[in-house]
Amino acid sequence: MIRPGLVSAQAMLTATVLLIAVVLPARSIDRDLYKDIRGRYEGMTLRLRIDLKVAAQAAFPNRIGLDGVGYGRESAPVLFGKLENVYIDRISSEGGTRLGLTIYRSEEEANRTRAMAIPQPGMANPNLGRTMAAFAAQDSTSLVLELKAVKKDPQGQLAEIETLLDRVFYRTDPTHDELVDFVRTHAGWPLARLHTLTGLPVDQIRAIQQEVAAPARAP
Repeated sequence: MIRPGLVSAQAMLTATVLLIAVVLPARSIDRDLYKDIRGRYEGMTLRLRIDLKVAAQAAFPNRIGLDGVGYGRESAPVLFGKLENVYIDRISSEGGTRLGLTIYRSEEEANRTRAMAIPQPGMANPNLGRTMAAFAAQDSTSLVLELKAVKKDPQGQLAEIETLLDRVFYRTDPTHDELVDFVRTHAGWPLARLHTLTGLPVDQIRAIQQEVAAPARAP
């Protein structure tokens, strides 16, 4: 015989679970939106607005949300720097309302990594997995978009994704002022590297470097 107290406890537990399911928002990405974002951005080469760090054994080495940018390890070195072109190889669901972007320096490097994953006939290599992992870690990293909008608000999720991507990548060329500011901030870098990244005339870059290096005049 089932005791009344046990029945009441079970009924209360069931009611609680149902209430939680109704009250809590669905923490996932809308399926159609996910397909759309993959179709639009996978395979694109875009220019970075921010630095991306190496994976460094972090689950999420680079994260961005409406509250800002975060890193799995703050001490990890930068793999891809601001103004560099990078290739978005894959977009995946990372659970909840998180989207993960796998990023390489170029499409060629992404294809080369995939080619390494195909075992050659009669060439079994017990260290292949570790070799591939090391290679991928040197030439790729990941970026996670952490959304606040819930599955029942696909338009809100889309707007948030677009906002976050705009904070990570340039959709159009940087302005002249942005390029000049970059040179000022990185005036100690080699002139040739600054010219490659910004496209500014060498004479202008040199003048900015000299201006930054000049000691401040006494009032």
